[in-house]
Amino acid sequence: MLNWREDDNLHPNKSTGAYGNPQPSAFSTDMVFNSRQDLIDWVRNVAFSLGFVIVIKRSKSDSCRDPCKVVLQCDCGGIHKGNKTSSKHIGTRKTNCPFCLVGKHLGNDCWTLTAKCEAHNHDFALHLEGHAYARRVSETQARLVEDLSANNVKPRDILSTIKQQYPDNVFIKKTIYNQCQKLRLKKNAGRTPMQVVMLFLQDEGYVYYRANDSTNKLEDLFFAHHRSLKIWHAFPHVLLMDATYKTNMFKMPLLEIVGVTSTNKTFCVAFVFMYKEKISNYTWALNCLQWLME
Repeated sequence: MLNWREDDNLHPNKSTGAYGNPQPSAFSTDMVFNSRQDLIDWVRNVAFSLGFVIVIKRSKSDSCRDPCKVVLQCDCGGIHKGNKTSSKHIGTRKTNCPFCLVGKHLGNDCWTLTAKCEAHNHDFALHLEGHAYARRVSETQARLVEDLSANNVKPRDILSTIKQQYPDNVFIKKTIYNQCQKLRLKKNAGRTPMQVVMLFLQDEGYVYYRANDSTNKLEDLFFAHHRSLKIWHAFPHVLLMDATYKTNMFKMPLLEIVGVTSTNKTFCVAFVFMYKEKISNYTWALNCLQWLME
């Protein structure tokens, strides 16, 4: 990958055209690539080091549906002007950039690259946060995000760690959130949120009750950990109850039941997700607590 500095106008050779971009030369190569993906990766790495992103314009296959040709172009719609660091496309629009590269299949998994036109009709970007390709997560970075999230590291701290290990990285906080969401979907293995909750309660040994088992619809859920129950049996004299809001995406009120020890320390006894805040819901929650006491 080529190296550049901002004071070199985004190109190591300082040879610029009418729009401040490098003269044709970077993609003129006699290399033979082992696959179509190797060719695309090489082109994208060179383009990324120069300050723009390459996308596939079209791809052609032969009669056997094997790729035999690929046309690459500049993704100038995501260019940022000036020194803006926002991920929004500020003051820019799609342009018909003449830049064009053609990759051809020679047989035996061999590909060659031909530069049809390396000229651009726009300046290169100082920052590439607006490009989806520039924010792609590599396998190494994905494993790092998975390990940190498994240790309950916050997304902003994960982003800081990646920025330290990869100084040229253009990730934003949304990138980390999206990757964590992918990890959760992979971990859930197609289960619904209801199935994930019930499986967690069973695996962790919680004592739980749920309302409307006949309809298989979760309306109210009471759960308590067995260690909390042991502490409660030792200090059963004082209980504090309070409902909190906006704690989950389903907007269900969470009733928290807390006990107090002889040294005025509080501990959690049980939690209740309630479908509605009505007398019947609170009565059901207190009945569940009474069942545990008995």
